Order: sequence, then structure tokens, then C-alpha cells
Amino acid sequence: MEFLFLDTVLDWLSIPFIEAGFTTLFIGTAAFCKKKFDAKPYRALLDRFLGDSSSDIHVVLPLIKQESLFSEITKTQSPIPDNVLFMPYDESLATQMLKDRISEIYPKRRVVFHDSHNFVHDQKTFICIGGPAINVVSRDLLLTRMIDSKFKMDFLGRFACDETDGRVFMSNTSGGSITEDYGFIFITENPYQRDCCVCLVFGIWSHGTNSAIQALCSKGAHLSELVNELKTNKSIFAVTKSTVRGMVTGFPSMERVRGIDSPISTSPS
Repeated sequence: MEFLFLDTVLDWLSIPFIEAGFTTLFIGTAAFCKKKFDAKPYRALLDRFLGDSSSDIHVVLPLIKQESLFSEITKTQSPIPDNVLFMPYDESLATQMLKDRISEIYPKRRVVFHDSHNFVHDQKTFICIGGPAINVVSRDLLLTRMIDSKFKMDFLGRFACDETDGRVFMSNTSGGSITEDYGFIFITENPYQRDCCVCLVFGIWSHGTNSAIQALCSKGAHLSELVNELKTNKSIFAVTKSTVRGMVTGFPSMERVRGIDSPISTSPS
């Protein structure tokens, strides 16, 4: 009787639509569990500086303002309205990726975007995207507040140096196109409000910014390095590197992660 019952169950499970249903259920359950598992280190990273609360998450963007735009058709300059702004292609893609990832981890928290020229940074934890050449908040954080005195960037030569060991980070080019670019991540105290934090991400070029944001979105295999470093250091600096093929920036590798030891300034020097 037991064998007859077992045979009946096996026959029932072998029916095509039943088998397909169980297969779909298994794959769906596995995908759901994997999504939850993959989110844990990312949630652990974001909680370290965004905090586990219901407050808005503020993102400062390097929107570029121009008074006019040259037309190849009319060969003249056309005036641009004050609220028409520009953003590099790679940074636009990466910003949307960051927003989607944050919304996935914190579905009840609103992501608020700010133009760096008009950002009021008092009493906020925020993410700042784009380097000092195009983002005035980044410029103040790095050059005036000096959130990491060991990091130096040459804006004319388009390279950066980590003075802890003198290593230089410079993008590679071939035939006038970028083939490799570096991104930088700073997570530290907000110098404008000590009980808040700031995360600054940018690159040598916009491809590097994309690379750094991909790392924050847990693309690549080294997110755990950021999480582990934040367990022992309140402030960290990280360098990512990505290959570039045409307009596509590849997944980042983590080139360096270290703590930031230098004190930050809360007022301009």
C-alpha cells in the first residue's frame, strides 16, 4: 500500500504542468532568497552612513549650468532657460542605478535630488556625486573642508594621487577614447553637521564616477571590503577601476580601501 501511494504521488508530480509549476516555484523561491541574501551586505553598508530610519535620502548632483548652447544648424548661440541643466551620460545612468538600488533596499524612504549650486547641506546626511570640477559641494568638501588631506587631484592633468604611499591613479586611453577609468569613494562625517555623514563619489572622468557608483550598488565582488573597513574605521576612502568599451563602463574592481585618519575642518580655512 505504501509503495502504491508513493508511485501515485510520483506519477502526479511527473505530470508536465505540475512539474513545470514546481520548477517555477523552486526557481522563484531561490531567486527571492538570493535577492534577500545579496541585499544584506549592501544594506549593511548603507546603514553605516545613511542610518536605519525613515528620513529622506539626499543626493547632490553635478548639474552643469550653461547660459547658451551653440547650434550646428544655425551656427549661433541659443539662450538656455535657467532650469534646463546638463549631466554627463555615464553619471546619468549611474544616478538612476543608485536611486533604483536605494529604493529597493529602503522602499519607504524617499530619494531627493539636489542641484549642487542650490544645495542647503545643514543637518543632512547626503550622497554627493561628481568631482570638484563640476560639483561645487564636492569642491568644498575636498579642497576647503579637506575631508581627506592625503588625497590630491590634478584637475589639469586629470589624475589623482594617494599620498599615503604616493600611488597615482590615471585613466588609460587609446585612439582618443577612454579604455580604463578610476572612481573614488569617500564615506566620512558631514563637516557641516557632525552627527550626520556624507558619501562622496566621483571619477577621473564620468566613467570613473559610474564605476564608483556601481561599487556602491554592489556591482562587482568586493563590496564586503567597504563594509569590513567601515566596521573598524568611522571614515573610509576607496578606489575602483573599470574597463570602458565604447559607451559601456564595465563592473568595477576594488583597487584600494583604507581608513581616513586626518581630521576634517568644519569651517573654511
